[in-house]
Amino acid sequence: FAAPRRSPQPLVASFTVFAAPDPWPALRTYLAQRPRLEKALADFPWREDTRRVLLPLHERLAPHLPGLTPLWTHNDWHASNLLWDGDGQVATVLDFGMSDRTTAVHDLATALERNTVQWLDPDRPVQEKHAIELLRGYQSVRPLTAAESAALPVLLPLVHAEFALSELDYFHGVTRSRENARLAYEYYVRHAEWFSGGAGHRLLELVAAQV
Repeated sequence: FAAPRRSPQPLVASFTVFAAPDPWPALRTYLAQRPRLEKALADFPWREDTRRVLLPLHERLAPHLPGLTPLWTHNDWHASNLLWDGDGQVATVLDFGMSDRTTAVHDLATALERNTVQWLDPDRPVQEKHAIELLRGYQSVRPLTAAESAALPVLLPLVHAEFALSELDYFHGVTRSRENARLAYEYYVRHAEWFSGGAGHRLLELVAAQV
């Protein structure tokens, strides 16, 4: 599917800022295309948090970016967006509202982030067995390239970031909910921070061992 990238709009999961060799110019472009988001970020220490939390993650990812091929992806690959037949096989894929051009490994990282960490539980438990089976199942159908295998564990802590910004744009500019805008900003920073803790490290090590 060779259509161009979607035009800027809220609630689309993209991969442009952290797919760039230098995220800052890409982030400035991203914000210039979304003036409501730029206004929303004025309420938060986003420059400091991006430098402190997200840029070190990007530095680890950057060497692997040239090996990732852009293509259209689902971008909300969650079990609730699938229907299953009686044999437990996926029969239908639903809800392409977040789709855009990213990369295959970005979609796989999204599936891991959505399905294997219970983010709404205060302890953030990880379903390690689910992560292993998801990775085995994926690679049984479409093996990862060497570049994708190297990129997956370092992309995983960043895969949520641009969608979090898109959510912040939506909650500030469309629903005008200050509380949800705050939660979206915390999603941008805290999810990335979680991967620097013990449980996050273990998940990244598990992913690296499986690919």
